[in-house]
Amino acid sequence: MKNSKQSAPCCFQFKPPIAWLLLAIWIGFGFCCGPAVAIAQVQDVVDWKAALAEHDMVWSQFPRSWDQGPFMGNGEQGTLMYRLNDRTIHWGVGCSAAHDHRPADQDDLSEKHVEVLNRGRHSIGHLELKFPQKLTKLQCRLSLWDAETAGTFSSAGGKVDWRTLVHATEPVTFYEISTTGNLKGTDFSYVPEKARSPRAVRSKNLRKPANPDPVTGSRDGIETAVHQLHAGGQTAVAYRKVVRGNQIRLWLSVQHSFPGDDALSKAVAAVQKAAKSDTDAWVEKHRQWWHDYYPASFVSTGDPFWDSFYWVQQYKIASATRDKGWILDNQGPWLQPTAWNATWWNLNVQLSHAGTYQANRRGMCSALSHRLDVNRDNLALNVREKYRADSYAIGRTASGWDLLGHAGEPGRRDPMPKNLGYETSNLLWAMHNVDLEYRYWQDEKLRDDVLYPLLVRAVNYHRHFLKKGPDGKLHLPITHSPELRNCVDCTYDLDLLKWGIGRLLELAAEKGLTQSDEPLIPVWKSLQREIVPIHIDNKTGRMIGQKAPLRGGHRHWSHLLAVYPLRTLTPEADEDRELIQKTLDHWQSFGRGVAGYAFTSASCMESMLGDGDQSLEYLNKLKAYLNPNTMYSEIKLPVIETPLHGATAIQEMMLQSWGGRLRVFPAVPSQWPDAQFAKLRGEGGFLVSARRESGATRWVHVDSENTRQVEIDPGMGSAKWSVSGKAKVKQNDDGILELSMESGSSVLIWPEGKAPEAKVSPVKRRGDAHHFGLGKRR
Repeated sequence: MKNSKQSAPCCFQFKPPIAWLLLAIWIGFGFCCGPAVAIAQVQDVVDWKAALAEHDMVWSQFPRSWDQGPFMGNGEQGTLMYRLNDRTIHWGVGCSAAHDHRPADQDDLSEKHVEVLNRGRHSIGHLELKFPQKLTKLQCRLSLWDAETAGTFSSAGGKVDWRTLVHATEPVTFYEISTTGNLKGTDFSYVPEKARSPRAVRSKNLRKPANPDPVTGSRDGIETAVHQLHAGGQTAVAYRKVVRGNQIRLWLSVQHSFPGDDALSKAVAAVQKAAKSDTDAWVEKHRQWWHDYYPASFVSTGDPFWDSFYWVQQYKIASATRDKGWILDNQGPWLQPTAWNATWWNLNVQLSHAGTYQANRRGMCSALSHRLDVNRDNLALNVREKYRADSYAIGRTASGWDLLGHAGEPGRRDPMPKNLGYETSNLLWAMHNVDLEYRYWQDEKLRDDVLYPLLVRAVNYHRHFLKKGPDGKLHLPITHSPELRNCVDCTYDLDLLKWGIGRLLELAAEKGLTQSDEPLIPVWKSLQREIVPIHIDNKTGRMIGQKAPLRGGHRHWSHLLAVYPLRTLTPEADEDRELIQKTLDHWQSFGRGVAGYAFTSASCMESMLGDGDQSLEYLNKLKAYLNPNTMYSEIKLPVIETPLHGATAIQEMMLQSWGGRLRVFPAVPSQWPDAQFAKLRGEGGFLVSARRESGATRWVHVDSENTRQVEIDPGMGSAKWSVSGKAKVKQNDDGILELSMESGSSVLIWPEGKAPEAKVSPVKRRGDAHHFGLGKRR
């Protein structure tokens, strides 16, 4: 059944007066010669409920670990289900806010990842659902549309019907079971765990003094478990269980506070409110949030596996973060035993958020810019005291609560461990993400209050270490190229620094700043001229740094950031294309020392080069790394960024936006002859929709949120178009269109011939629907 209420129009459905239509017929629109046409409409006819149901995750076997089971979250709280034994089901209790808070000024900098040990996420506890008889069967389905998991546990003589959700807008997880037969007596119990860093537990390096054991109790009929942390702050779990006949309902909330101790009162209040609410209305409010979330954009490739994968990732990221909420750390709200219970800044944070800009989901990326903004004073504390007056930086790891993470420096910061002491430029990469948010939404407040001032100080940090060499060029002393080695003139750092300097000059010009307004402008221009070029090897391409060609497997593309995501090295010039391809091929040639994100990033680079088949070939290599529920791990420990970045790679095949140009279907593989996307966002605030059938683009629609100009490559040679609002179109000899658009205007483009019936809907699926989860097909 079509859910017309939630199927928001993909683009403006314009209905101009008849006079406008006649005018269009006689004189056309824009400033291009050619026949005029009537204005067509773009209709969103996606049946969202039915479309997403094809991608639901389904289980007919019991999950036995975190990487197999259904997961739910609301950006802060999360739960995840798997079987502990034949009579016990484990439901995780997670909260992204729950961190330890041992003082940074007491850190032993010689201790590897001391930030994670002292201020990382801590364990909380879990729910257990215990059965009086041995379970024999499971059937359950995670509905993406409703963000709810429901199913049945069965024994030889009974069954338990159940459902679970983490409320979208309230800090409460809801569990409901109904029992029959010999499974009557099934019940929940809460198991508190010690508030310890999983990394400390794993390394047998527990913090002293330890946090006190959790204290259980009750308040106003609500059960509680409270962690009173040694360094201050409180993590509290509150839950209420209501039994009516053979039905049990349980509402649970986790709250964290620091430096205050009001987490308990907040958790109790949240449970009381939820338990007193009309359950149907309360659940409907949850569902409505998700029904409003999905239609922000649409992607359909016709490939059953990758379509389902894509939509599970859109569900996953909204379960893991929210508008101005928590930066996506390596776990999301589903903390597991791990060494990585914090934010990692030399790839993970940046990749986790990378696809949200193009997907038109600002609420899923704004946590990054927000947390950098509110914790900017701590970014100064991350560097040595002598640099704090004008510099910001962040180390490889940091607490997601306060972003306190000691940064390395060129030449090494003692007494930090060797590689960490050299790692310098991670904040610059994070600022590139902030810049993407600005570019895609044109939010001048974000530019002026966050992007520009933080980027100034991130660049300043590097200025302290640049040294002029015998060649007259400025060089960087030894720094660390992530996941590989230390070297002089490290390409990772130089790429990021050059991008930062160039972007500051662009932003200063955009803001209309003169040298009297910004005294650093001549300094930046001087740096642009004098910083040493990237070191190149004639046989292997871009080097890791000075005298450091890549000689073996390397899972990070730290020497290729200029290509992706910075796009300061692009394939528009033949010699640059050759360099990119040579370096990319050499990097991928070793066949070892790689990780899943090495393939997703290579896929994005091949898409930039316009090779859709090779892009898909790299993306297909991600399949071997995916767990049944699409979670991802390295050395059997969870990290969240790579599958999310796989969805980004799919978007890069559909639409690219860089260099002042929108590129429509720039790298669609030949295996995807039909494809559709709607409301993907481009730089400048352009929303783009397009459809491809039988290997040819049938129509493209561009809607502008701002008054701007942009080029577009619709990939169709000679084109026709119609406009709504104040927009002008000019076609160049190479098929590129120049659009001049005011806010609220739209342009519809199609090949020569009859105007299309422009509709947004899933393309024909090539094969049976694919459902992630655990079932017979797997």
